[in-house]
Amino acid sequence: MSLNGLTAAGLRDLHSTRYSALASGVIVLFDHLITLDDEVDLVWRSHWSIGKLLFIINRYYTLLSVIFNYYGLFMMPLSESVSHRFFQWQGWTGLIACMIAEVILQMRLYALYLLNKKVLALMVTSFIICSASAAVIMGIVLSKLSMSYTLAGTSFCAPNGIPDYFYTFWIPTIAFESLLCGLALFRGFQTFSSDGPLFSSGRHLVSILIRDSVFYFVVMFATYLTNLLVWTAAPADLLEIPIGFSVTFSCVMSNRIILNVRRANQEVTESKATGSPEQRSKKDMDLLGDQAYVSHATVTDIEMMQLRSMRSEHRQPTVII
Repeated sequence: MSLNGLTAAGLRDLHSTRYSALASGVIVLFDHLITLDDEVDLVWRSHWSIGKLLFIINRYYTLLSVIFNYYGLFMMPLSESVSHRFFQWQGWTGLIACMIAEVILQMRLYALYLLNKKVLALMVTSFIICSASAAVIMGIVLSKLSMSYTLAGTSFCAPNGIPDYFYTFWIPTIAFESLLCGLALFRGFQTFSSDGPLFSSGRHLVSILIRDSVFYFVVMFATYLTNLLVWTAAPADLLEIPIGFSVTFSCVMSNRIILNVRRANQEVTESKATGSPEQRSKKDMDLLGDQAYVSHATVTDIEMMQLRSMRSEHRQPTVII
């Protein structure tokens, strides 16, 4: 290929990377705008909890990192040292954002399993192993990168010298997502195939959790698998194209899980307050089961007390109150 052909191909790859980053950032911004009213009503007006803190960190840490990433991709020229720091930031920020989203999912699964310590130990151990493996691979690769090249007399921020094994970064993440998906599906099968008592609104709220969890896993599995395939087969100039979507979708999907659960809990509470005395009596029982799962989109102290009480009264693992 001629020099002009190489230059044209390099510019096409550069523009593809920029447009991809811009598209993923627009998704985050658009989701923030259309869910801002829900955020104010369901999150900011609630009392502080672990779930609220994780929601805010996940939502705004990712938004700020996406905005900052635009600087490295659209501002030019950048020196070698600045480019190196930018890719360090981009790599570790993406990993942390995905880890925050996975913590949110683990907390919901922990609640779905009625604070089962064995399930918690399995998730936390797997999470630590997979996150550490991904972090080690990320650290090794980032330490070996050269960061910029020149096209048409202009220096651009782009990775060079990426090892062939960098695609293995996605394998631990895909394995962990598969584990969480399996746990969610298994719990859903247990819940809806059991003959034990399950209040109607409780079943509805649990179904929301399982539905959102499985949908999250399907979307994220497809995204991570796409990253793995691109990193395996595509040239180095195109490796950044799918990365932004992995961060974007993990942020958007995990936040939607929290908002959906809180909205459902609010509807149950409002329905209880406006019903007849007989309906309120029944809904009081329903709400006990609901709050054990959705009170503040995380396992708060009150939820833990309720779940422990429920677990001591109902030993069958398939019964959810």
